[in-house]
Amino acid sequence: MVDRNAIEDFMTGADEAAPAPASAVPEVDVEAKVEFDDAVCRFLPLRHPITVDGERVSRVRMRPPLLEDVDDWSNAEISNRELMARLCERPSGVLKKLVWSDAEALMEIFHQMVPEFVLAAPKDDA
Repeated sequence: MVDRNAIEDFMTGADEAAPAPASAVPEVDVEAKVEFDDAVCRFLPLRHPITVDGERVSRVRMRPPLLEDVDDWSNAEISNRELMARLCERPSGVLKKLVWSDAEALMEIFHQMVPEFVLAAPKDDA
């Protein structure tokens, strides 16, 4: 199991160290985006497809988490369910409409994709 202090030291948040001196590389606002190849994503074919805004959804794609995703979760800005929805690039309300057997299979993929400490930390939601 990963040492919780090591995780907290690595992640940013309220307990973040003091800002670096002015001589450090300045933070620059940059638009950065990761494009995930299907080879690094996981797909779940739904046994019970759903319809979202008139479109039939028969499979759900889950991408790997970014540091930003884990950081937002670690800082309690998003819940486990919201993290899972973010990785699926779907609103959490859509995932809540899945039949339990499909939702359970999706949670299994989620457990394989996120860092172990995400699952070890007590949370109020799935």
